[in-house]
Amino acid sequence: MHPNMGISTTQPDSSSIADALFPKVRQRVLAVLFGAPDRSFYANEVIALAQSGTGAVQRELAGLSEAGLLTVSKQGNQKH
Repeated sequence: MHPNMGISTTQPDSSSIADALFPKVRQRVLAVLFGAPDRSFYANEVIALAQSGTGAVQRELAGLSEAGLLTVSKQGNQKH
């Protein structure tokens, strides 16, 4: 496609880029985790801080872990 054929040359804002690339729950989980990269979180903390449903956050955490973007360890009955 030619660059001047109906394509805007203005820069899109970052929220529209994030919306196009990542579902809202993933955006929220990533914001929690990468907003404090030196901190460790319990899964329940991430769920609360991401203000999203338990199942949706757990799926995102599992996917990020499988991709090698975060590590998960068990501490007692909880995942950190």
